[in-house]
Amino acid sequence: MKLGRRNFIKISSIGALNLSLFSVDGLATIPDRSPLEKNFIHPPDASKSSCYWWWFNGLVDEAGITRDMEEFRAKGMGEVLLVNSAGGLGGVPYPQGAKFMSEEWKALYRHAMKEAKRVGIAVGINMSSGWCMGGPWIEPENSGRWYLQSELALSGPRKFSGTLPLPGNRVGYDKVFNPPGYKEYIDLPLEQMDYQDTAIVAIPDNGMPDMRISGTRAEVLAAKTNHKDLSNFAKANEVMGPVRQAWENDPADQPVPVEQVINLTDKVGKDGHLDWEVPAGKWKIIRTGHRMTGSKLMIAQPEADGLSVDWFDRKGVEIQFEKLGKMFIEEAAKVGNKPKYFCDDSFEDGFPNWTAKIIEHFKHYRGYDPTPYLPALSGYLIGSAEIADRFLHDYRKTLADCMADEHYKRFAELCHGQGILVQNESAGPSRSGTICLDGLKNLGRSDFPMGEFWLGPKHEDESTLADDQSYGVSRLDYGQNKVTKMVASAAHVYGRQTASAEAFTTMRHWLDYPGSLKQALDRAFCEGINRIAIHTSTASRPKDGKPGYEYGAGTHFNPNVTWWEKSGPFFDYVARSQYLLRSGKFVADVLYYNGDGAPNLVAQKHIDPLLGKGYDYDVCNEEVLLTRVSVKNGRITLPDGMNYRILVLPDTERMPLAVITKVSELVAAGATVVGHLPVKDSGLKNYPECDAKVQEIARELQGKVLARAAIRNVLMNKGIKPDFEYTGNAGEHIDFIHRSTPEAEIYFITNRHGTSVSSTCTFRVKNRLPEIWDPVKGAVIKRVNFRDAGDRVEIPLKFEAFQSWFIVFPKNSSSVKTTAANYPELTGGLELTGAWQVAFDENWGGPKAVEFASLLDWSQHADERIRYFSGKAVYTKTFSYDKPLSKDKPVYLDLGTVKNIAEVSLNGKNLGVVWTAPWHVDISPALKTGQNRLQIEVINLWPNRLIGDAALPKEQRITNTNIVFKKEDKLLSSGLLGPVIIKVTK
Repeated sequence: MKLGRRNFIKISSIGALNLSLFSVDGLATIPDRSPLEKNFIHPPDASKSSCYWWWFNGLVDEAGITRDMEEFRAKGMGEVLLVNSAGGLGGVPYPQGAKFMSEEWKALYRHAMKEAKRVGIAVGINMSSGWCMGGPWIEPENSGRWYLQSELALSGPRKFSGTLPLPGNRVGYDKVFNPPGYKEYIDLPLEQMDYQDTAIVAIPDNGMPDMRISGTRAEVLAAKTNHKDLSNFAKANEVMGPVRQAWENDPADQPVPVEQVINLTDKVGKDGHLDWEVPAGKWKIIRTGHRMTGSKLMIAQPEADGLSVDWFDRKGVEIQFEKLGKMFIEEAAKVGNKPKYFCDDSFEDGFPNWTAKIIEHFKHYRGYDPTPYLPALSGYLIGSAEIADRFLHDYRKTLADCMADEHYKRFAELCHGQGILVQNESAGPSRSGTICLDGLKNLGRSDFPMGEFWLGPKHEDESTLADDQSYGVSRLDYGQNKVTKMVASAAHVYGRQTASAEAFTTMRHWLDYPGSLKQALDRAFCEGINRIAIHTSTASRPKDGKPGYEYGAGTHFNPNVTWWEKSGPFFDYVARSQYLLRSGKFVADVLYYNGDGAPNLVAQKHIDPLLGKGYDYDVCNEEVLLTRVSVKNGRITLPDGMNYRILVLPDTERMPLAVITKVSELVAAGATVVGHLPVKDSGLKNYPECDAKVQEIARELQGKVLARAAIRNVLMNKGIKPDFEYTGNAGEHIDFIHRSTPEAEIYFITNRHGTSVSSTCTFRVKNRLPEIWDPVKGAVIKRVNFRDAGDRVEIPLKFEAFQSWFIVFPKNSSSVKTTAANYPELTGGLELTGAWQVAFDENWGGPKAVEFASLLDWSQHADERIRYFSGKAVYTKTFSYDKPLSKDKPVYLDLGTVKNIAEVSLNGKNLGVVWTAPWHVDISPALKTGQNRLQIEVINLWPNRLIGDAALPKEQRITNTNIVFKKEDKLLSSGLLGPVIIKVTK
């Protein structure tokens, strides 16, 4: 193919002198490009980034709405999530605007929906003010509930006629510390907490302490009865571990025979009055009821604040949809638009553990009446320790089923009935780590299953992200995001195209920029996230100045940020990456079954020592295993096309009969299954017959289900080598994720560290030619140095700090094998020393023009106008270049250190934004022999100006914001620090 000069550009951020690299414009003229390649270069709107678009206290106006929508579109965003909330998080004050749902607010909302439609921005809407879900329309009976129990000792025979004692208002909740606003309601008298009875039973009382669970077994009672309050700092294993500790029978136990439990519920009136002929002997009456937790929404506007919904009954979400959902739909319809989806933001509502219809739901899901076993909630041994344990397992599991079906499934039904999709951040990290949820099941009820990932308080210091750092320091669990692997697994096993995440949440203010965000983003990409919603973009009024009023949490990412004008290439990177990471199906060799307990979470991405490096995996729950898994050609297969080489069972002796039966069917169909065979059922239905049947099937599977210690050996013996491997020194970490389409194998690989790495990367692909696709530049390299290694391909690569590549193996490729390096081998050339002319923006307090004798950190400058400057400065320099120019030897301008983003022009030709490593740009298209005029625009961050303004009287300040900086705060390094060097390829 012959290309004109316009269609060819020299190698950009990677590529040696003989690598063919096509620019965005050039590639668009190539007639035989594949759809995958075309959409990588020009990503469709659906692949573009979203953001949380917060309306705080209704402080928005039409001018700001229009500006935001136009800027979002111009910079490459495709969607917003509108969240209406009060300001004030973290004590940050926020002025009042339009009252939520007032006519003034509705007019602003209609304007937003009209402008969104005009510019082509999709809008999702959070289904409450603040979060989670609720409002003033949620009455106590439809709110979150806690169960309570009281006891009354009686002796018979006698006739008892009297009122049963009420439970204490917080019996069993004496260690509560974490639910939202709990100090306002935890100690309210019971008569204010809408107490209702569930069931009343009598049990024989032998007066012995061994009627209750005792010893070390009692240490997990709070967890098993869902009373254990944990923060979202808790790791998945810390949440699930206690409830998985089985209660074994002790010879000293004095259990209550189930058949001796007497149900008195129909003998008790609504006022708690009981008439009963007490049989001979001693008895305890256990009264089980429930109160509202009292938990309310987080930072909701006063006019929309109220109780949170009952998470285990559909009535609450139905009321919420009626009061809010229909209003959003009707108002948008007036301007010819409709929300794309409704959102139920992250569950952060403490630990509700009951619902008025618990008995009805329990019978439906578990198949037996739980009433006789209710005393086990207070530790009584009903039947035996093991039987009580099984009941508590069934109780927690019922709550998880209710949450998934009564809340999230019902929410989806209501949305779908109106032609609207649903997005739920429904599996944490929740405010309480012990809410009885099945994370995968909740997420599986969503069109857009969603989680979140945070930035550590000092995440720019890589040592704070190490595996041994606590969540409070790193916002990571063992170096990985807490819930993103769970979200990705849910998307894969439930057949969703996208795995979403609230991205970059932090309590830092204006300390981040595209270059500092990339490493966190790439970590999430390798965990399986492929749809981000940047947290956060605050809607603001232009008349309120800059940086404007902001949320108490960030990252602040809106048109008021200093570097917004140069954010487009970052959004391009997100869109290109998300497009490829949604293409085809995720590739994993192992499917882990996570058991049937509740709470049931998926731990952070990690390397199972029995599997080792180089393989990827998903996790499934009981529902998926029973209803979606089959075997095809020996592979574990899901209806949507996902497939795995082996199924791994959990290391437990308990497994539902239905599950071991399904495992037996899979093995008979040719599946490879690894793991521990059970010896008993996990629940109480049809006990003890269920155990005998489990044991029978397990015996039949002996020798057919392989030992769990052999996971890696099983794969290797099947000839299944690791999917991705790399060479390198100890401590180096190249992460990966693999997608497969009918047209191509797609690997995303990234350097997890902030130092450069050279490595030979090995990919499990055969009979395909590799291509290197650069998501930063939108460049496709089709001349690649690689080596065939049997059924795999080896490619030598170099990664700069946190750099990433897509390695693509198209089914049909025009790629050519070469012996040249796959990256530019640069040698130092001309350092641009001496003076620079620098022009600052006078509107933001800088001098119009100054001369820097040499490159200097603005924060160290003697001139306060520069030292406290925030914004854009333009560096200009004329230099002479006398070396011969050759189209076969690209020339690069290495900027050295940039604080914090730059755009380069040479001789009037714009060469683009430089926002991440490598901090260099190919200047060959503009470089001339002789005199050259170089211009570099550099933008720093807001804090320096805010610190400077803090020392000034309010009327002299240039900035306006509600975020407080102090004049003593440390200034940030700013500007072009260099050294700036012209380098050539060897």
